[in-house]
Amino acid sequence: MTRSAFFFALLALFAAPAMAADAPVSYIAEMTGMVCAGCKDHVTASFTKLDGVSKVQIVPGDKPGTQKVTVTSTSPSLTKEQAVAALGTSATTYIVHDWKKSDQPAN
Repeated sequence: MTRSAFFFALLALFAAPAMAADAPVSYIAEMTGMVCAGCKDHVTASFTKLDGVSKVQIVPGDKPGTQKVTVTSTSPSLTKEQAVAALGTSATTYIVHDWKKSDQPAN
């Protein structure tokens, strides 16, 4: 094996995991407490501050009075606790009932 071929093989070995770590992941939250556009904007702004978040989408949830929040991030391990902390004092108004990593690839 030539030196350049060895170098490129070594580079590919170390670069592939780094590129995979940046793949977007979706998290799905079930929340209550958002009753207006201002509420939605506040939750969106709060969640956008989480590590690696590039997109927050809020739509009506499956249960009456709930909202389904989809968060797209490059972070592979965002938690419900981090989401609640990002809401700050508003976490008493905007309640995160469920937070899970989606099995579906992020868009």
